[in-house]
Amino acid sequence: MISTVCLILFIAFMLWMNTSKRIAWKNKSKLWSYLADRKKQSRTIAIVLFLIATACLIYAVGIASGIFAFFVILMCMGCLVVFFFPFSYFGYRVVLGVYLCSFLIEVFIH
Repeated sequence: MISTVCLILFIAFMLWMNTSKRIAWKNKSKLWSYLADRKKQSRTIAIVLFLIATACLIYAVGIASGIFAFFVILMCMGCLVVFFFPFSYFGYRVVLGVYLCSFLIEVFIH
């Protein structure tokens, strides 16, 4: 559950960052360009994803711990995106690969 929440928050942060005018993006795909042109819809989707992640964390670990974990994971995903994004170190394949490994480890540990 936590790895899925991390992926949801990663996508939501990317959606929110995509609407920023200060962030320049060289090889923006058609989907990201489409979403950047529609700021209101992108930010609405990002807010919905933030709420889904918060609800999942509250369900998994409780109210206070879930809200705290939401902010901690959000800041981690934000730092990850802002730090690695300009260098183009990762694409969607790397993100999905890391997510699948994390998800499988999480499933086998439980």
